[in-house]
Amino acid sequence: MEPERLREELTALLAASGRPHVERLTVSAAIVSEALRATGLEATLLGGGAVEFYDPGADTTSDIDLVVERARPIADLEATLQDAFTSLGFARAGRHWARDDLFVEIPDIRIVDPTETFRVGRYLLRVLRKEIVLGERIVDYKHWRYTGFGAQALDMIAAFGPELDDAVLRPYLRREGAEDAYDALRALATSGRRITEPVLRAELERLLARGVGE
Repeated sequence: MEPERLREELTALLAASGRPHVERLTVSAAIVSEALRATGLEATLLGGGAVEFYDPGADTTSDIDLVVERARPIADLEATLQDAFTSLGFARAGRHWARDDLFVEIPDIRIVDPTETFRVGRYLLRVLRKEIVLGERIVDYKHWRYTGFGAQALDMIAAFGPELDDAVLRPYLRREGAEDAYDALRALATSGRRITEPVLRAELERLLARGVGE
């Protein structure tokens, strides 16, 4: 699609009021991905944007994190990114590309796997697999000791239910040393208890104490 048309569609999207936040975020990410794809870069949505894509309400963010990889040889990556984002009306703002209240960051240039590709309107959006998105929150809950990530992980466990593929999730958690945190959160999710910040804090302390004793 021509850059002018992509810019027009992004402009209309950002100007529209009353659209669900997740729709605004997802379509924006898809438009940016399309602009990057036209330059030879393939983008994958991850981070908080991926959490919101899979489980609206578990997280709300104005930041779009996209890891990109080269789909074809590119001589000057920074110039290519500059061309793609300025064609959509973005301007550089520190580590972000900003337009209105929308912020896009390219935190890394690498191949991402596993991913899934979804059709978002007339566009294609590649997103990190839900199992890895969940796994990252579980890892961050345990290793960064932040209970908010544990709460998000519990929301995702409930939302994904039987769709979760343990054959994808558990090897990732095992590599990151956080499979025990997944088992603990699953037990909390089915306990019938009211899960509060103190409950998540106590579970985290138990996990950390057990790790020290092993």
